[in-house]
Amino acid sequence: IRDVWEGNLDEEIANMLEVVEQYPFVAMDTEFPGVVARPIGEFRKQTEYQFQTLLCNVNLLKLIQLGISFHDDQGNVPNRICCWQFNFRFSLANDMFAQHSIDLLNRSGIQFARHETEGIDVQRFGELLMTSGLVLCDEVSW
Repeated sequence: IRDVWEGNLDEEIANMLEVVEQYPFVAMDTEFPGVVARPIGEFRKQTEYQFQTLLCNVNLLKLIQLGISFHDDQGNVPNRICCWQFNFRFSLANDMFAQHSIDLLNRSGIQFARHETEGIDVQRFGELLMTSGLVLCDEVSW
């Protein structure tokens, strides 16, 4: 897994573009700072309530990490690097979070002090990703 911070973002986006040519199947995983809000109202199904809970928390909270990995149509992964872990700017002093989620992420090795000082600006990441050719490309399957 390649850790990506603001300082190596451009270089690692370029490395991913080299990999995606031969490994165009993409999987992703995210780390968010927990559940801080619950939707109110009436829901016809439990799944509708769960979706609305997810939606309101994703809209309220900042993304902490995004993991992206690549493979081919046979499930093979590149020999050198197949996974990138993007670490976004996040502040325990200023951003909303659920304490139990932060405790779990701390135990998992998330470096919150580093996220605050070296984390990737999420808007810059979005701009780079949208113009990279990784998204909105028929040859790439997410």
